[in-house]
Amino acid sequence: MKSINKIKSSTPHWVAFLFVLMLTGACSNQKQPIVNPADYSTYLESLPMPEYDIDVDIKFWHERLTKMPNDYASQVKLAGLHSALFRRTGDVRQIHYSDSIYLSLLESPSTDKAKIHLALAQNAITQHQFKKAWSFTQAALDEGELKPASLMVMVDVKLELGDLQGAKNILRQFTNKNSFAHRIRQVKVKDQQGELDSAIYIMEQAFDRVKGNKDLFCWSLSNLGDMYGHAGRIEDAYRAYLNVLKKEPNYDYALKGIAWIALSHDKNLNEAKRIIAALAARSRMPEAHLMLTEIAELENDKHEKSNQLAAFVRMTDTPTYHTMYAKYLANIFAEDLNQPEKSLAIAESEIANRPTPQSYDLKAWALLHLGREKEALVIAQNHVVEKTFEPEAAYHLGMIYKANGFEKEAEKYLEHALESSFELGPSVTHDIQKALKTR
Repeated sequence: MKSINKIKSSTPHWVAFLFVLMLTGACSNQKQPIVNPADYSTYLESLPMPEYDIDVDIKFWHERLTKMPNDYASQVKLAGLHSALFRRTGDVRQIHYSDSIYLSLLESPSTDKAKIHLALAQNAITQHQFKKAWSFTQAALDEGELKPASLMVMVDVKLELGDLQGAKNILRQFTNKNSFAHRIRQVKVKDQQGELDSAIYIMEQAFDRVKGNKDLFCWSLSNLGDMYGHAGRIEDAYRAYLNVLKKEPNYDYALKGIAWIALSHDKNLNEAKRIIAALAARSRMPEAHLMLTEIAELENDKHEKSNQLAAFVRMTDTPTYHTMYAKYLANIFAEDLNQPEKSLAIAESEIANRPTPQSYDLKAWALLHLGREKEALVIAQNHVVEKTFEPEAAYHLGMIYKANGFEKEAEKYLEHALESSFELGPSVTHDIQKALKTR
């Protein structure tokens, strides 16, 4: 399995979520291990339910709604809690139930429609239904209330749709540039522009503003952990994840980050496997199968790799999950399952859903695996080159140029991708090194 990156709880956790560090060199130059099981093993144990766990709150509001069937506040609270439960467990039924509550509330004349449309927009973003998210956000804006919040969500949608300039134009309308909401959108813009150091600086400022809020503390610092890794600051990333766990022992996303460090930096396959297996046992986590696939490939266990790939596809190649994992499915069908025509179909669907450079990259990659390398090059040159800073796209570009006989361009992109070996993972790193050796 190639290009296995950590996924941020649907996201958005938008930063998309990921890491960068050189992993090349002889054994004598191997980096010192960073993860220490003594730091986090307690968080892998089955923890008692927190006093105010989501399930407890859901039970309370359901009981209240039973007594007061048309209570608007109870329904809004439940819709939000079920959405949060999806982010906690990965159970897509929870966010669908959340949607159903919000949609039913729109039928009520007393509903705060702007608020409900924004909630539906956020749910749609989480499910990677970006055009639907745009419609809901526009509907919220048309209500004439919550305009600042609506415009902020509109920035999110424009960034997901690849309209960087449109997002920047909206941000210019705000006079308060120091609010948390504004700063995290600035981070997104900087990230898309490839200005990682600036993005980290702004994210650190945003984090300083919300340290007293437990939820935002964990969300912000886990995102900072990703960004530190992306910048090659792996020890900083590790400390960030540990600090998140100290604040919230149930914050599994931080443990996923540590598992990736164990795998991609330390090459400690057993420890990575131990962490991810523990996480998968307590929540529905399709991406766990991706990491276990990577581990199986590194262990040269073809049977286990096949089993893990099959498990991931079973979980995600469905209408309910498909859009959230389209990128990973497209890569699997192209690279591992020898079904590039299905990969191409997914890429075309992604382009229709969000015509970003990353979506066109999927199409070019599928075309390459179909043996249509000239078409792949045309797509890449028209829609990917100099339009994204994603290391996976750089890797794909290098291989596409190489297949078309442009060795100089291939070397440039492959070496650029190699700088992001930590994010791309050991398997892709090996493939890049092999391609560079055959130039």
